[in-house]
Amino acid sequence: MMIVLFLVGSLTMFYPFYINALNQYLDQVRMERYQKKSEEQYASQQAQLAEANRKLAETGIHFTTDPFEDTAGGRLSKEQYDKHVIGQVNIPKLAIEIPLFDTTTPNLLEVGATVINGTSFPVGGAGTHSVISAHRGLPERELFTNLPKLNNGDLFLLEVLGETLAYEVISSEVVEPNETSSLKIIDDQDLVTLVTCTPYMINSHRLLVTGKRVPYTPEIKQAIQNGDRFRRFKQFAILTGVSMIVVLSLWLLVRVIRQEALRRTRFDLAIQLNSDPADTQKAIQLYNRQGKKPLIRDHQPFIRTTDASGKAIFENLPGGLYQIAIEGEKQKIKVGIKKKGQATKIYSKKQRNQKPSPVSVLMGT
Repeated sequence: MMIVLFLVGSLTMFYPFYINALNQYLDQVRMERYQKKSEEQYASQQAQLAEANRKLAETGIHFTTDPFEDTAGGRLSKEQYDKHVIGQVNIPKLAIEIPLFDTTTPNLLEVGATVINGTSFPVGGAGTHSVISAHRGLPERELFTNLPKLNNGDLFLLEVLGETLAYEVISSEVVEPNETSSLKIIDDQDLVTLVTCTPYMINSHRLLVTGKRVPYTPEIKQAIQNGDRFRRFKQFAILTGVSMIVVLSLWLLVRVIRQEALRRTRFDLAIQLNSDPADTQKAIQLYNRQGKKPLIRDHQPFIRTTDASGKAIFENLPGGLYQIAIEGEKQKIKVGIKKKGQATKIYSKKQRNQKPSPVSVLMGT
């Protein structure tokens, strides 16, 4: 029972860690599938989004609703995922890489970051301002949980339609949900704002972290690779650790069940002294498996004295291992059965220069 409680408690306590690591791994698999698109497909989709951005620059950004208001999402289908995914958001400082979708819906927000409807698509270019939202505090995904840790000068990257766009944080602010005055398109600037709820688990306001486009340099590429290595190591460590806990707990549970089943069987432990006939009548005391605790039978130490033939029997014992102490011998001897239906055996390890065992055991019944 204790093992089951330990396993359930461990899985519950570590749930946010291993489920996030598992989801990140699955996202990587999906993204690798998405990245197999041809350059022609990427170019066609980029042209469409760039044209939409050009039209938006003429009319300006317009917000319809707060992306975090509607929480009735439902399960995201594979078809929806494949239709709307356009890349991923990579934040090296936070060691996160999450899917990026071209529109905002409640079910897409449950699994990644989304471009808020009515803002620029994140394909770069002067006169664009893409606003990207993601949740904080979801038990199964990290997403933007640690976004407040970003400071001015930190980098985040958008890997969109086969291209990598780098942005440097230039400002962070907390605003009311309906306060959008800072989310404007500015001529000749390429801006991206990351949005999430704040304070943590209260969600009464919105955190806006804005970055401006910077060149994608070899140093930035190295920072991405370092973050990727750390993230994958963390995923591996978490999933491996949880798997080991589960396997160990199940192994212990099976062992306890087998031991309990063994204890329910009964056998007679028959001991035969291997000594001269004149030296056969000796007292033999029974101890527990560790040899520390004397066993009691009828409120007395469980002791049997060998008969004239050197034989003693400990009757009706629960299945398992025991140790016996023989009168005149310094070392206890481990005897018993490890499995149901097994013959009684001696299990004590032989030491160098040790004399032959003073006893042998007869078939348990």
